[in-house]
Amino acid sequence: MLNNLILDIGNVICDWNPDGLVASAFESAEEQQAALKVTVGNPDWLALDRGQLSVDDAIVRAQARTDLDPEGIAQIYANLCTSLLALPNTMTAMHKAKAAGVPIYILSNMQSHAWEYLQKTFDCWDACEGVLVSCDVGLIKPDEAIYQCLCDTFSLTPESCVFVDDMAENIEAAIAFGMQGVQLTDKHAGGTVVDDLVAKIVANRG
Repeated sequence: MLNNLILDIGNVICDWNPDGLVASAFESAEEQQAALKVTVGNPDWLALDRGQLSVDDAIVRAQARTDLDPEGIAQIYANLCTSLLALPNTMTAMHKAKAAGVPIYILSNMQSHAWEYLQKTFDCWDACEGVLVSCDVGLIKPDEAIYQCLCDTFSLTPESCVFVDDMAENIEAAIAFGMQGVQLTDKHAGGTVVDDLVAKIVANRG
């Protein structure tokens, strides 16, 4: 029976805008595209998500890949945390779900320094029964292993879970694993999507 709501963080609970992030450090479109390629678009970004690379090392490696201003490259990593702006509609819906007795779990690709920042600055985590972020377990979506890790960690069955994520490949992987899935294509609609899923879960209880 469907009972558990699983939420991604980026573009579900907070804004994630790579183009805006690099624009905070470089002015010209040409520099922004080059900076995006050597930072967010490089495999090192996923290594950060897996917790396999420190931010300091990632900065040095990214600076070595380009002739762009090294301070600008460093600024991208420094600005990541504050660029993750809260999506209040989703947060409000999370607290309503908690009040309705619907368990919420977090499953997200996230870098250690960003996750530490979000833990301190967002007020929605007390609405959650559990949180699993990629940097803590060395796994990333859409790898099947991270969905299995979530279920093993919190004693969940896939068929009891519905997963909300902004990326189609992550939803497809969740469905293939046995969960239900909803792709959130409008980050500002997260509150409505969560409210609707909570109503569905409550109705299924009979």
